[in-house]
Amino acid sequence: MVQIDQSYFQNILNEEILSVDFLTQGQIGAIYTLQTPTQKFLLKTSEASNRLQIEADMLNDIRKYEIAVPKVFDVSQTHLLTAYIETDTLTVEEKERAAAKILAKLHSIGNESRMYGYWYDTTIGPFSQNNEQTQYNWTLFLGQMRIMPMARICYDKGILSKEMLTRLELLCRDMYKRIDMSTIEPSLIHGDLWSGNILFNMNGATLIDPAIYFADCEMELAFILMFDTFGKTFFDTYTKIHPLSNDFYEVKLPLYQIYPYLIHTALYGSSYLDGLEMCLKRLKA
Repeated sequence: MVQIDQSYFQNILNEEILSVDFLTQGQIGAIYTLQTPTQKFLLKTSEASNRLQIEADMLNDIRKYEIAVPKVFDVSQTHLLTAYIETDTLTVEEKERAAAKILAKLHSIGNESRMYGYWYDTTIGPFSQNNEQTQYNWTLFLGQMRIMPMARICYDKGILSKEMLTRLELLCRDMYKRIDMSTIEPSLIHGDLWSGNILFNMNGATLIDPAIYFADCEMELAFILMFDTFGKTFFDTYTKIHPLSNDFYEVKLPLYQIYPYLIHTALYGSSYLDGLEMCLKRLKA
């Protein structure tokens, strides 16, 4: 277990550290809570890398748009110190309305250049996300920067067959024929929105552990439906601001779930291949 230099964090916060408690093991390192006389903090740790700096940059970028994320207090190659978000017990409907409002606001953020990707590479779990900026062509970005890099990781791990890799290559090659890109504008998405990455209290929802980039905002909705993270109340509230495209359920839903299925296959193994196969069959790919 990582040794925490309490004196360092006391200097950063200008407060006495009353306690340091192990919270959980994250995908890249242990996570702790720090308690001072006035506030509780979350401390993420990892082996030396730029991953936590990237997470801090993403949180700060989202915060610029007045969207609730934990405040960053300090970051280095081995730690990220943020505010600890207290949660309250809310009803399912209250949570879903709060989630819909914060995501609708996030998805309303675009960019003048109609660029997909981001200004720097981001991360999702333990993986890097290449965000080479692609103007106008969403399907090119989705295929070359998301689906195929993750498919090759799965193939190199020996989980994905050559036959399925070839099917994905052909799908990405002809993806532009399946989607009307004239109806899509780049939107800022969280990128990894499962139930553990959105917290709720009486002030509303707070987003954590982002994997941001500019995308078709319905990419986020497909991920939400993949794990039934939110239901009818969420979609009723969200679609008042961002109506669903006509081809969402028939085409985009199975297409946009391929990337998260590949991520979960790379992380957890072949148990997610059935879901991936289901997506391909629905697309007749």
